This record gives sequence, C-alpha cells and structure tokens, in this order.
Amino acid sequence: MIDFLGLHHPFFRPLARRIATVAVIAIYGLFELVFGGPAWAVFAACLGLICIYAFFIKPDPQA
Repeated sequence: MIDFLGLHHPFFRPLARRIATVAVIAIYGLFELVFGGPAWAVFAACLGLICIYAFFIKPDPQA
C-alpha cells in the first residue's frame, strides 16, 4: 500500500513536507467531520494513519 501511494518518493524526504502532508490530511478530516461528511472523515483518518506509519514509524531505509 505504501509503495502504491508513493510515500517513499524523494519529494517526501524533507521532514517539513512529511509533517505538512500529515497536517493537511488531518485538517481535511476534521473539516469533513465538522461539515457532515463522516465517510470522508474516516477515509482521511485512515490515510493519515498510513502516512504517519510510513513517514515516522517505519520510514524508508534508503532515505
């Protein structure tokens, strides 16, 4: 799944881009939750968890 999403692309090597990506996904999820889109909020939450795992818990060993 991580390779399919391209989360080990060189674009995500700087820490600031990884943090910004997770923050934007979290803000989008909260936006959808507040304005009545629970399905999209769950989707954003799952995508955010995948990004957190790929960026911070198990990062790319070549980076």
